[in-house]
Amino acid sequence: MRKFSKIIFLLLFSTAIFAQGVCDIKTGVEKGGFTFDGPSAVCIGQVIKLKDISGGTNVKYIFGYLGDNASKLSSISSTTTPEWTFLAPGQYTILQYGKKNGKDMYYCDVVRVRENNKPDISYEACNNTTIQLTIRNSPANNFDSYRIKWSDGSTDNVPVGTVLPYIVKKTFPVSPTQNVLVEGIYTTPNNCPAPQPIIVKMDRGEMFPRIEKIVLSEDGKEATITLKGNPDAEYNISSRSIDKVGIIPNASMPKVKSGTFTMSITDPTKSQCFAVGRVGAGGCYEFSNEVCTIPFILTPNNDDNKLEWQTLSLGKIQNTGVFSYLNQITTQIIREENGTNKTTFTPVSSPYIDNTADCSKKYCYTLSSKVISTYAAYIDPNYIETAEVSQKQCIDRKTAHPPALTDGMATVNSDNSIHINYVDNSTWTLNRIKYRLYRIDDISPIKIDSSTTLQAFTDATIDASEASFCYKVSFVDKCESESDLSPAFCSILLNENELGSLQWTSASPFGDTSISKFEVISFNENTNATSTEETKSVSETSYVPALERFVDEAKYQIKTISSDGKESFSNIYTIPLTIKLFLPDAFTPNDDSINDILEIKGSTKRIVDFELQIYNRWGNPVYISTNPSESWDGKYQNNIAPSDIYTYKIYAKLKDGNEFNKSGKILLLK
Repeated sequence: MRKFSKIIFLLLFSTAIFAQGVCDIKTGVEKGGFTFDGPSAVCIGQVIKLKDISGGTNVKYIFGYLGDNASKLSSISSTTTPEWTFLAPGQYTILQYGKKNGKDMYYCDVVRVRENNKPDISYEACNNTTIQLTIRNSPANNFDSYRIKWSDGSTDNVPVGTVLPYIVKKTFPVSPTQNVLVEGIYTTPNNCPAPQPIIVKMDRGEMFPRIEKIVLSEDGKEATITLKGNPDAEYNISSRSIDKVGIIPNASMPKVKSGTFTMSITDPTKSQCFAVGRVGAGGCYEFSNEVCTIPFILTPNNDDNKLEWQTLSLGKIQNTGVFSYLNQITTQIIREENGTNKTTFTPVSSPYIDNTADCSKKYCYTLSSKVISTYAAYIDPNYIETAEVSQKQCIDRKTAHPPALTDGMATVNSDNSIHINYVDNSTWTLNRIKYRLYRIDDISPIKIDSSTTLQAFTDATIDASEASFCYKVSFVDKCESESDLSPAFCSILLNENELGSLQWTSASPFGDTSISKFEVISFNENTNATSTEETKSVSETSYVPALERFVDEAKYQIKTISSDGKESFSNIYTIPLTIKLFLPDAFTPNDDSINDILEIKGSTKRIVDFELQIYNRWGNPVYISTNPSESWDGKYQNNIAPSDIYTYKIYAKLKDGNEFNKSGKILLLK
């Protein structure tokens, strides 16, 4: 019973030669060895017998070794008896292990279990008259000789020692099918049952090429194709975008063989179609079905996820070159959550809205289609079922970007902070949970503020009189998706060039909305009231100010007007005028109310530090003042100073750091 359980266990496995594991260890171990005590290829139910030639101790065998590493061998069913019976066809690895010279010992070989004495063959048929049959040069063909029985009663015997591959061509009268029996023969009979004859369709055979699976890579730029067909044939493969006219595969195209291979895709957004074909040995054309990928686009749709793909219609494939017809298409969507939890939606059609998704989670989607097609390059229709698997696309709403708002403006406040006002005109319908303001520097946006409500922003961290600053606004929706950034809203910087002209920047304060005009505004020195001095076109960004009507300083500002009537203001720029301070040449402090005091005349508003000194003829100071608004009544030590000529010195420091010095003489008369 225990042996029977192990046999059943082995039914689950069929491995490639020397799977990765101890079979590949080359150093630090000893090599064992065994030979087959009988054939190395048997039929189901026949015993495989081994002869130990390893020289090792504690020798055990695993029949059907799957490549496990050495640490797991003790947990795998093994036997010390070097024989086994397999109950399923396949190719199995036999592992021998034990100890030798104090080291671990390993040795591997392969056994093949057949259903019967059927050799590995390939064939092609043509024009309902000709068959070319090949006994292939493959490990499965370890028979001593071969026999081919044709449906017309003739027999071809392939003698012992014939070098494979062995190719034979046979011609028959026109008929839709032929029966052919190919049998492998051992010199020593192994009691395997004889194979059954094969029925060959004489217009193509059963080894006509057909594409059975096509899988897109995750980026959609590569297709992995599974092609079934004659294993000894080379096929030319055609590739086209579905909107291009198909071309019949020909000798100028790349060559592929049956099995699995990859093809590149130039435009992952479009359906790409593939077909293979060749001219067979009998001069007949063999073409596969044409198979087209079904890429899809995954986008957020409010708080749902939307999948869209190019639908393939039933009937003749668009622009096909090999006469392929679609009979049935069944499509399903497979959704993964966190890489594990899978949900299948079927049947589906494009566009498909997944309204069961939680927009706070990450999902991955795959589109899988079963396509049944026919193609009429042969006498009877060939029905092919092809699995088409799209690329995997994932969506994390935290990385999705709804469309930006575009309505806003930047303007400079009187304290040289910048005010950014905006209107959320994005077409995105989900509720917002916050808005974000970014100041754009030379490298990347710097987030400087965020809010939970719709409101204007003020950036008080900069001085708008030093540079023009640009800003972009975004919003975050309830799915935590942040929108694309708005267009840049830039403050207007007003300053003065080296020639004394006013100049200002032209980057729009209104984002994508164009500037209509500029207005040059000046301020009244006494009342601070504004007036427009001149209007400038959008291409004019300089102005020569008229300073004659100002005394201490001239203040200007640029008002920018958008094409839709919005108004934005630059910083206020002040032009300091040349200071003018002077004293009268003489005064008469005699209390006649005429010219009784000496006072400073001129511009004093910009003075931050001041000193007036008056000296007599002997250099002694008679009057000192630090207030430009004060006056001298001519007294010195409480008496009117003598009539004489006096010397004065004036020092003034201005707000901009410039200094003013002046000296002269005055006459005091009583």
